[in-house]
Amino acid sequence: MPDIRLVRPPGVRTWIWTGLLAAVGLLVWSSAFVVGDRTDPDVQPRVGANADFGAFRAPVLPARPAEFSSMDPLRTRDLGRLVHLQGTAGSPVIANAVWVRSDDGRRILVRFEPPPPESEIRGIGAGGRVDLRGYLQRIAVAEFEVWTDTLGVAIPRPAPGRKFGDLPDPSFARIDSLFIKDYYISVRPRALQPDDSAATQVAASTVE
Repeated sequence: MPDIRLVRPPGVRTWIWTGLLAAVGLLVWSSAFVVGDRTDPDVQPRVGANADFGAFRAPVLPARPAEFSSMDPLRTRDLGRLVHLQGTAGSPVIANAVWVRSDDGRRILVRFEPPPPESEIRGIGAGGRVDLRGYLQRIAVAEFEVWTDTLGVAIPRPAPGRKFGDLPDPSFARIDSLFIKDYYISVRPRALQPDDSAATQVAASTVE
């Protein structure tokens, strides 16, 4: 069997290492007087309401509404987008909704959600000028037909063909594309305020 012997080095170095460790401890302790004590209770990081995050938060920039005339055609990715609609009311306001013909000729349903005070929508009538900001939303075809019936809106119908399966006339397809049947614009009460700055604040709020 191999002869294994453990030889302990002389104990002179033990005092050297002890002195070095003591010197390091003193250095760390004295550094607190220069760089500060991270364990001081008075300088502990604050959390929750005591963090005072609002003092360092940048101001919220209101979103700029997209012009409705520039959104042609409307796409699914535009859902929830803030829209600026200018045009002419094609119906009176009934059940907090109105049919609007935009300046570019397209027709779209506008709904006031939640219902605003009657005084704020009293000035909107058939043939009157409309200048609104709202959010683009999806609407089902069946619901759209209910609203057009409620508002008394006439939707163009294709002329009957000479035989079953005939495609509509190309001129009808051009007119039908002006009637938006799967989207509507949801207007919040704050957008009806006369102050334009208050209207733009709708962009900073979330969709209710």
